[in-house]
Formats: sequence, structure tokens, C-alpha cells
Amino acid sequence: MHDDETNFLQAAGGDDLDTLVIHNLLRTYSRLHPLLAADLRGRDVTAAQLNALLALRAAGEEGLRMGEIGERLVVTKANVTGLVDRLEHHGLVARSPHRDRRATLVRLTDAGRDAIDRTAPAHARMLTRLTDCLGEREKRTLIRLLTKLRKRLRELGRER
Repeated sequence: MHDDETNFLQAAGGDDLDTLVIHNLLRTYSRLHPLLAADLRGRDVTAAQLNALLALRAAGEEGLRMGEIGERLVVTKANVTGLVDRLEHHGLVARSPHRDRRATLVRLTDAGRDAIDRTAPAHARMLTRLTDCLGEREKRTLIRLLTKLRKRLRELGRER
């Protein structure tokens, strides 16, 4: 264990692995988030915008209903509306009526597809650089463990 982790454990009251796990997740996020944000800012897109564009590309020509975007990105309806407003303002997406008149479809425009083609490969290289200290097996284990933790957090959120 690294010295700062040992010091933190002692300050937390001993061998509290639960505290150490959460502390390390938060510390990792606090270092990861600024790097990701800076990389995307240099490409004139936010993480939420890129994720929305990628979700729309995966949906194909049919596009997605606004609610489906929210479900895939795990954001509120208000956040989806603002996100789509900004993407539409930049000409990256277009809205159209859905056959269910209560819903609105969102589709990628040609400019949106071009933005993904320009942004995604360089961003993927940056992500590889961030995780190249881990082997393939370690990455798969980390994904599995984080997925398991997220599932538990969803369960706890529903209980509240």
C-alpha cells in the first residue's frame, strides 16, 4: 500500500477498507475528470455532448427519443433538453416529431457525424494513454468491479 493510503487509513481509524475503496474512487475521479474535460474542451465538445452524439450514432438513422437519450446517458429530462438545445444550436443534431406526438426524435446531422469523426479517434487515443498502465485482464476486472458497484448504488438509490 502506498504511504498516503496508509496515512489515510490510520487517520480513518485503522484498516477500514470500505473507506479506502471510496476514498480511492473519489481521488481517481478528481484526477481523471480534469484531464478528460481539458481534452474535450480542446476539441470544442463536452463529455455529455460527445456521449450524446455517440449514442445517436449507435442508434442509426432512426435516431432516439429525448427520453431514450436521458436513459442512455443517465441524466434528467431537463439536462437532456439543454444538451440537445446546445447540440442543435451548433447544427450537430436535428429534432423531428415522433409518431407518438408526445415525443420528439433527435437525429445526427452530417455535421454531427463529422464532429464525431474528428473527435472520437483522438479522444480514444487519450483514453488509451490514461489506462495504458493496466493490462487487458486488469481493465476487464476493473470494469466488472465498477459495474458491480454501480449496480449496488442503483439499488440503494431506489431504496431511498
